[in-house]
Amino acid sequence: MRKLAAILLFSIYLFGTTEASQLLKLPVLMQHYIEHKALDHSITLTAFLKMHYIGPDIRDNDYQRDMQLPFKTVNDCCVIAFNSFPPQRINIEFFQPQYHKQTHAVINTVFVPRFATHDIFQPPRQV
Repeated sequence: MRKLAAILLFSIYLFGTTEASQLLKLPVLMQHYIEHKALDHSITLTAFLKMHYIGPDIRDNDYQRDMQLPFKTVNDCCVIAFNSFPPQRINIEFFQPQYHKQTHAVINTVFVPRFATHDIFQPPRQV
């Protein structure tokens, strides 16, 4: 019973929200093919489909009947689809950057170099 209910609900959803309802017009397609076959015995199904779907729309005396064929017109003015899942809450938080002033302990505040630089830096000598 559950499977039958699931198939029924899926079919209602599918035919109501997509162009699958055009498949219900397949008997009209076959009936129209039989009508063409009665007029011209040499017509094949592929020639019939080519004449009605691939070729240009010819406005002849059965134009209204041609427009009843599946996938020739759009029946639904709008398609409504919905999402049955509730949207998840999105939290956006803005953090202010925090700057910390760092202090360093300086042991010797007076810097006096203890090496003699006059021995290192001397003018070049001639040899």
